[in-house]
Amino acid sequence: MISKGHTLWLMPSGQTYERFADLIKKPAMEYNAPVFQPHITLLGEFMQLQDECIQKTKKLVTGQKPFVVNLQEIGFQDYFFRTLFVYAHKTSPLQNLHNKAKEIFQMQDIPSYMPHLSLLYGNFPQDVKNKIIQKIGKNQSAQLEINSVYLVKGGEIKDWQIISGFPLA
Repeated sequence: MISKGHTLWLMPSGQTYERFADLIKKPAMEYNAPVFQPHITLLGEFMQLQDECIQKTKKLVTGQKPFVVNLQEIGFQDYFFRTLFVYAHKTSPLQNLHNKAKEIFQMQDIPSYMPHLSLLYGNFPQDVKNKIIQKIGKNQSAQLEINSVYLVKGGEIKDWQIISGFPLA
């Protein structure tokens, strides 16, 4: 699968980053799935030029304070980028930042925001998802301290590239 254009990510740091990177890598290796960095997509697949994206991301973070995102239980869908994921609690700071990003990047006509941190990409049967959940546990509670928004260039998953991190004030 390919992601188009650019995307905004919120990423864990430190031990939380390592924990979720491991939770992504192990099943990916076992089931021949893509490996990717742990992140919560704030807004995805906007098609502006990179320089314009950088300016808009700078505008987005202006005046934004760091905040905490609470991760909860594992969920799953029959959708490549949401095969297996951890729900993120949709707090006011998170929803407000998403809404501001939608406005700045002129992406009003997109589906309702469902913040999550993906653990596995691909098209897998339910028994595989259940096996992974049994192995790692359904409850994946964690607190992510969000201090930056990352601008990421899309394409093939193996080619995703973080352009820059933009610190929250």
